[in-house]
Amino acid sequence: MKIKILSIAVFLILFFSYFVSADSHVAELDSGPNILEVKEVKIAMLAQERGWDCRDLEYFKEMLPDYEWVVNSTKYRFKVDLILDKDILSGNLKVDNYDVLLIAGGAVGDAEAMIRWIPNVRNFIWKRSIANFIKNGGGYFSDCGGTTLITDLDHKPTTPEEMVLERSAIDGISCVKTDFQAREPLLCQLLGDPPKSTGMLGYILYSGWNLSSPNANPPRNGIPLDYQINTNHPIFDDYLKDTRRISWIGGPGLVVPENPDREVTVLARFPVEEISENESTQVHVWEYQGGFRGVFKGIFKGFKDRENLEFTNPFIGAYTHAEDWDPMDKILETNFSNKPAITAEIYPNENQGRLLLCSPHTERNIWWGGHVQESVDTDHNNLFEGLWMWVDIIPNPWDLERTYNYWLNRRCIAWAGKVADNDLPPVYGPSQICDIYPYNQSSEFTVTGNAEVTDRIESLDLYYRYSSENETWTPWILYETDFDVSDGWSWEFSPLDGVGYYEFYSIRHVEYEHEWLNEAAPPGPDAIARVVD
Repeated sequence: MKIKILSIAVFLILFFSYFVSADSHVAELDSGPNILEVKEVKIAMLAQERGWDCRDLEYFKEMLPDYEWVVNSTKYRFKVDLILDKDILSGNLKVDNYDVLLIAGGAVGDAEAMIRWIPNVRNFIWKRSIANFIKNGGGYFSDCGGTTLITDLDHKPTTPEEMVLERSAIDGISCVKTDFQAREPLLCQLLGDPPKSTGMLGYILYSGWNLSSPNANPPRNGIPLDYQINTNHPIFDDYLKDTRRISWIGGPGLVVPENPDREVTVLARFPVEEISENESTQVHVWEYQGGFRGVFKGIFKGFKDRENLEFTNPFIGAYTHAEDWDPMDKILETNFSNKPAITAEIYPNENQGRLLLCSPHTERNIWWGGHVQESVDTDHNNLFEGLWMWVDIIPNPWDLERTYNYWLNRRCIAWAGKVADNDLPPVYGPSQICDIYPYNQSSEFTVTGNAEVTDRIESLDLYYRYSSENETWTPWILYETDFDVSDGWSWEFSPLDGVGYYEFYSIRHVEYEHEWLNEAAPPGPDAIARVVD
């Protein structure tokens, strides 16, 4: 009788354990004898007092918070907090609290780059706090206006806008400078400057402010450019192409000194073909015709349209609704051919804070096909409706446009947060095989997987192929499936074909509503090793 009762008890324990593990992948990860070490990458995301009410922050809000991935026996997790001016001024931005400060462009970074020029105590403390955070080992990740905020101009300011940007910059932190020809098109003409003096800043200010328009600012804004990529840096070393499409919205060209005082790497460059010389991306200069009278009329029109305008300030309404604008024969000139667009640098002290500076908006939507189409010339052209838009876009799933560069942002932030180079998040999908060290192997060796974490049951396949001379390859072969992430993803690989070259990739499977969702194979291998005698 005792044996029978004991048998039933054992059966119930095994039965219960099976269903707990099947229904709760998180429990499987965080309990049991093999507990993964959890490392949080703590991100302070600068926001306005109104919180997430900024499109660029919304994009980062989607891709970053609670994102998790497992490499070896470590589970990494992004932990994102909003940080406001009052938090920085009260001393909360410090390396004990955060690993990375993120300053997006748009309504946050651009605004900060334009308001910190006033020499008062508040601005001094604010800028010094950010500088000290980096000097003490904190990371800094930015795009567009957030990059302008922490870099000096590479030339002497010649316009009021450039003077403001130069005086707002947080000095002495980045060795990179910015090439930014800034002249606002409406004000410069009211003050008597020629329309052509607006330069490349017109690309963004001409592009429309109407939030309800499908082709103005949201959802597709700016110019999609194919940047030249440097794959010799950890952020891009798992990327298999030499260009990457990213959205440019008037951001500056970056200038790296010839003899920097630190380690600095150019990760991406603008296309060799100048933006203003490419027929699909050309924009003409427009001339404002309405005078001050048109500006005053714009105040009332802007008030009527305030629900469709990102900023409800009456001065912004006057600016965006002032009319009329007429096109000219001259093209807006840019000067970015082959210039650095993304840089990575390490602050030169013992704490080695990392700065990742981007000119383009890496978080924005990306699309393919089409070209710039300028507005029809009427008596009512204004900046609110925009003077140009992008048309004839190739239809693609919205998720593809939205998430196309999620991996790039995640790897940039992880690198800025000092995650190990071989542990950065996957590139081509939710998983990949880590680089194998050393490259030359003589017998059985360990192959390690890197995969995003879900709250469902997961498994990871290891695929390999073989070549004796590193030229002709066998078909891809499934080696083995790892069903248990509780101790990380790994395989003891036996080189079945003997000496030669072995390439690897992984496929993640996730159980969802009694079906398995299978990751697509990457466009090429994740890792390679050579087996020698």
